[in-house]
Amino acid sequence: MLFESDAVLRLPNVLTTAGARPDSPLFVVMDATPMRRGQDDLKPFVLAILRRAGWAVETQIAHPDATGQVHTDLEQIGRVQTRLRSGCAVLALGSGTVTDIAKHACHRFEQASGATVPLVVFQTANSVSAYTSNMAPTFVDGVKRTLPSRYPEALVCDLETLRDAPYAMTAAGVGDLLAAGVSFAEWYLANSFGLDPTYSPLAERLLGPLDATLLELAAGVSRQDLDAMGALAKLIALAGLAMSLSQATTPLSGFEHVFSHVLDMAAESRHQPLGSHGAQVALAALHMSAAYQTFLEEFDPGTVDWARCFPDPAAMHGRVREAFAPLDATGRAGEECWADYAPKLEAWRSQRAVLPKLMAGWPAFRAGLAERAWPPRTIRRILRAVALTESFESLQPSIGETEARSAFLSAHWIRRRFTIGDLLFFLGWDRSALWQEIKQRSD
Repeated sequence: MLFESDAVLRLPNVLTTAGARPDSPLFVVMDATPMRRGQDDLKPFVLAILRRAGWAVETQIAHPDATGQVHTDLEQIGRVQTRLRSGCAVLALGSGTVTDIAKHACHRFEQASGATVPLVVFQTANSVSAYTSNMAPTFVDGVKRTLPSRYPEALVCDLETLRDAPYAMTAAGVGDLLAAGVSFAEWYLANSFGLDPTYSPLAERLLGPLDATLLELAAGVSRQDLDAMGALAKLIALAGLAMSLSQATTPLSGFEHVFSHVLDMAAESRHQPLGSHGAQVALAALHMSAAYQTFLEEFDPGTVDWARCFPDPAAMHGRVREAFAPLDATGRAGEECWADYAPKLEAWRSQRAVLPKLMAGWPAFRAGLAERAWPPRTIRRILRAVALTESFESLQPSIGETEARSAFLSAHWIRRRFTIGDLLFFLGWDRSALWQEIKQRSD
């Protein structure tokens, strides 16, 4: 991993170190979005560096769909995969989406052929943690799924390129990291209920006091200072590694991410552009931190009627299909969600005899959750410090109150990961009323 000024000039050497050969095809995967680096048009600038160094460059352009955006889906991945052949190498030149398309195409080619494809990622914005992750969030039947993928051999972070990226993308990278304000608590919650034995404090230790670090960096990030760009890039890289080393996105993806995924599903169903991933995640994290605050203050395990907390699978199958029918009349999206939700429901039901006993230790359990769930005011301070939007209505495209509330009510049904959304549903909380309280707290 290279984080330095003028790192772009070292790209030919990095490719050689990664195992690529100048006399073999180098497929440069990118989209058609114009990008600047100082006075230069970034993509022609990079291609010229490679060609002057003698590389056999071939480009693969990922074109947008009817929404005007490029999405990570099996069709885009397949277009790259079909061009790969033994002896070639790949350079991903672009965003997290371009990176996910390139790395998953390499992964699928390697799985099918047994050949190895050197892959180098040139990160063009501090926007998401895809660059160092061995997983690829991909649309499958209209539902975003995280598929096992592969690491790149090398990551190149040219600080001037990161500085000159649109500031909204840099702020979104901070927003993506704000998932930690909820996700660490989510993983601890699932593990404490016996629903996820993979819990490890590794991610928390790697990222350290992330809330304090982001507040300290915020002024430099706002100025697009080179040192701040490098520090933020390292945090984003650590986030990707934290998930990969944990063999799941769980450390930095809780209810706030499934909330954002449902918003994406709704936009996809209307053939509209998706909102900024990091900005959506940041707002969802703000609202879900308020949900945790309410839960920690108001939950009393002595009032729970446990007999009513384990719904019938057949009834739930119908509810899940019904919830997503407005987004996909064919029912495929609902069935895809049910396929991931059903194992979670079964695991919850298998804990019927255990959960009431677990809740006898609520004070210690509550302290563990409170230690990991950031208060809403912390997330809002960071949002303001880096000039991220503070309301769904202010996003581009705008998300209305009805749509945000609907995502909150249904998001826990799209994935098998156990979250605060599942717990609130199983415990029978009035989640419509809770949503209003969450909005007040997050404001």
